[in-house]
Amino acid sequence: MTSTGAAHPPRLLTNGTIHSPSEPYADAMLVEDGLIAWVGSDETAAERSDPDLVIQDLDRALVAPAFVGWVDVAAPGAEEGSGTHEPSSSSVETDSWEDRITAELDETAAQGCGAARLNIDLPVSALSDAEAVQASLNAAFRAAADHRVRAYPVLTLTGLGDSGVADRLDAVRGAAELLRTVDAIIGRPAALQLPAEDVLEHLLSIRIAVALAQRQLILRVEQPSDPAVVVAALVESTAEMRAKRQSPPGGLPTMLHGFDSASREDWESLLNTGVQVVLRGRGHLATALSVGVPVSAVAEAGHHPWAAVSAHVHHEDDPVSVRAAFNAQTRGAYRSLPESSGTPATSAQLDPGARATYALWEVDSLAVQTPDSRTAAWSTDVRARTPLLPYLDGETLPTLIATVIDGMTVTAGPGAGSGTASQA
Repeated sequence: MTSTGAAHPPRLLTNGTIHSPSEPYADAMLVEDGLIAWVGSDETAAERSDPDLVIQDLDRALVAPAFVGWVDVAAPGAEEGSGTHEPSSSSVETDSWEDRITAELDETAAQGCGAARLNIDLPVSALSDAEAVQASLNAAFRAAADHRVRAYPVLTLTGLGDSGVADRLDAVRGAAELLRTVDAIIGRPAALQLPAEDVLEHLLSIRIAVALAQRQLILRVEQPSDPAVVVAALVESTAEMRAKRQSPPGGLPTMLHGFDSASREDWESLLNTGVQVVLRGRGHLATALSVGVPVSAVAEAGHHPWAAVSAHVHHEDDPVSVRAAFNAQTRGAYRSLPESSGTPATSAQLDPGARATYALWEVDSLAVQTPDSRTAAWSTDVRARTPLLPYLDGETLPTLIATVIDGMTVTAGPGAGSGTASQA
């Protein structure tokens, strides 16, 4: 489903709160042809007299950019750590993939996400039947391509720790080759994720192999881990790659997924490596941002995205503002997603010309909430020109009303919807 919804009449959202940096106190927004056509006040909106215009009363709901999620799916027949895998290219498995991927992306949309990294875990032993694995991957990502949630493919090779360095490199090259077809199916470059503990010892060779394959490398860091060891390996391998005039492909930097550190020194060491970080759940976001490391965040599996925002806001050692935590799961997250064009598909801001991908939320109150609650009151001053977000008390979270992607309503409320597009 790639249409932007041009066949539907323009829709004017009124009587709400539009989270737009360009119009911080907007109450109305016009959606047309799958894009945001205008953002402004209810008073100006009332002057419009388009005969085909559909009016949607938001009843003071919050309209905010949709989150970016992360979906993990195990390959059919694969059991983590079992070393066995019996993929099949039969129609039964194709149906299984379609059902599973659709269900996972439906649930992601029901959490207020408009895009997600879609990761498939694959035991390295499965590569012995490359044809069957290719058929499985093709079926999975065809299902993803048909869904409104914008999926970004990731393939994780597990079980590498039991192989020698030569076998690991062969596995990496083989997996990278399988992803060429996935690129064509989904229209975006697929990334290769490897468990960090399996490859740190030979990280330089692994990074060069992935770079030569024109792939993005994601290192999955399991907790608990020693962040200093991970950082040291990245700093050393980066220096050696630069000395060899090797580097990751443009627009596809090496990423750390699940990394976190309480040490500012670790973050400062990462700063000059070009590595980006995806925090999984609560982490030391404030320190990472203050150092300048490119960092985004995603909720832990099964957790509400606003719960992850709240966890960062109420972090006992490293709290941030609601705006910073929200941006890490929206603006920062969208910027980190790889695109074939090399530029983000959306700015993750509700500004004219941007994709109309957003979520409607029922909220109790709005503010500009900082780590120090004593400074939050100024946020209601219109001179601040700072768009409002939900006030998070650590217990109550916003309730989803609907998720809209490219101007089309994908789901209405938690757990509802089938991923089938309807008029926004």
